[in-house]
Amino acid sequence: MAGAHFKVDTVITGPDSLARMDEALGNTTPLLSKIGEYLKGETRQRFDSHSGPDGSAWKPLQPRYQRRKKQNKDKILTLSGYLRGWIRWQPDGDDAVLVGTNAKYGAIHQFGGTIQRPARQSTVHFGAGKHKHLFVKKGKAKRSQQVSIGAHQVNIPARPYLGVNAADQQQIHLRVLDWLNGR
Repeated sequence: MAGAHFKVDTVITGPDSLARMDEALGNTTPLLSKIGEYLKGETRQRFDSHSGPDGSAWKPLQPRYQRRKKQNKDKILTLSGYLRGWIRWQPDGDDAVLVGTNAKYGAIHQFGGTIQRPARQSTVHFGAGKHKHLFVKKGKAKRSQQVSIGAHQVNIPARPYLGVNAADQQQIHLRVLDWLNGR
C-alpha cells in the first residue's frame, strides 16, 4: 500500500499522568483507528477539491482525454470512483498508520510518470449509419479492421492525493491528546 506516516510528540501533565499514559499505550488500536478514519476522510475530500495535501491544485485533464471521457468529465482522478473508493488505512505497528490504496494505478497518479506502450496490432470495430466512423463494441460492430498502433508513451502528471498537511497534523495531535485524557 502506498502510504503516509507521521510522528506525534505529546506532553501529558497531572498527578497520575504516567499511570494514564502507561494504561493508554498498552492498547493503541482505538487511537490508530480514530486517526486512520480521519486521514481516510481527508484524503477522499481531496477528490472533491481537486487539490493535494499542500493545497495546490491538480493539473487539469488533457482536453483530448476530457472530450472522450464518458462519465465524470469534470472530475480529475475520477472515472468511475474506484481510486477514491479504495482509499484505506491500516495500522503499522503500535505507533503509526498507513493510508493509501491497493489500486494498481494509484502510485502513478500520486507521483506521476511515463508509461511506455510498445507497438502492437489490434482490431477496431465501427458502427453503422450515421455512426459508421465511431468505435463500438465488437457485438455492435457492422465492420471491423486490423490496425497497427505504433510505439508511444503516455505522460501522467503527478496529482498527489496522499499526505498529511499542517491542519491534519493539528487534528491528529488533538485526537492523541483526547485519547490520552480518556475522552
